[in-house]
Amino acid sequence: MNLQFNQKRLDARVPEARLESAPAPTRERTPGPAQDACIETAHRFGDGLVGVITRPDGVASKIGVLLLNAGLTRHTGPFRAHVDIARMLAAQGFAVLRFDQSGLGDSELPGKASGERRHRETDAAMRLLAQEAGAERFVLCGLCSGADDAFHVGAVDPRVAGAILLDGVAYPTPGFWVRHALPRLLDFGKVLRFLMSRRNPRPSLSDFRDWPARAQAQRMVADMVARDTRLLFVFTGGAYHYFNHRAQLPASLGRAAQEKQVSLEFWREYDHTFYLRKHRRVLLARIAAWMREQFGDAGTP
Repeated sequence: MNLQFNQKRLDARVPEARLESAPAPTRERTPGPAQDACIETAHRFGDGLVGVITRPDGVASKIGVLLLNAGLTRHTGPFRAHVDIARMLAAQGFAVLRFDQSGLGDSELPGKASGERRHRETDAAMRLLAQEAGAERFVLCGLCSGADDAFHVGAVDPRVAGAILLDGVAYPTPGFWVRHALPRLLDFGKVLRFLMSRRNPRPSLSDFRDWPARAQAQRMVADMVARDTRLLFVFTGGAYHYFNHRAQLPASLGRAAQEKQVSLEFWREYDHTFYLRKHRRVLLARIAAWMREQFGDAGTP
């Protein structure tokens, strides 16, 4: 599909007070699964943020979905996964906003301190989706750093009804280290490379993650479960350096991670970015099923 954005509107220097009330941009209907249709609109909102709302061609659910940037990837997501997720969920009746957080993709650099960035920008995204599609509560979805942002916001914002955390927060446990180390002890080359890496440590993926202290993360999960926030954790082989078994989730995040509000998938053979099309199809099917199970096609728990 060739979606025509109104580039002049996106580039216009709209005064701060009018950012949320800019005229509605160009619309185009998109064929979706089972010959359903969705409508996609481009928006500029908040402090220079840009995003695309995908909504059903009809009344939308009161549950809206926000797709957060994965690392430095634009709002299309790795291998356009966010586009596929948005259109799939719109066919189920959910309005979805995929947007670029400040300094990424089409959005401007942040104008305020970064410490409050994710809460401020997620709040602006929620208000936009409420204004445009009538959403009242929200599901946050993100991969890697996007999952970190979803976890932090979901723990403190009562409007968050659920979160989909792809390779999200977890912590190595004694069981993790046993499973991780034993196979490698039998490989002299791996042992030598490990010892060399300790002499010249390099940045690892965990150095770029934004996780709270483990005890705090356990409290955050417990608070979300007590508030009946639904959580879907999906771990891939890309998380091998910190997650390698299903039993590790409650071992690292506490007993609340075993409650009915928490769902878990561990796909060891999958890549961190779901670069194989067949793996993305499985991911979309799991998200679709989870959304139906937790919120129904009408978006009511």
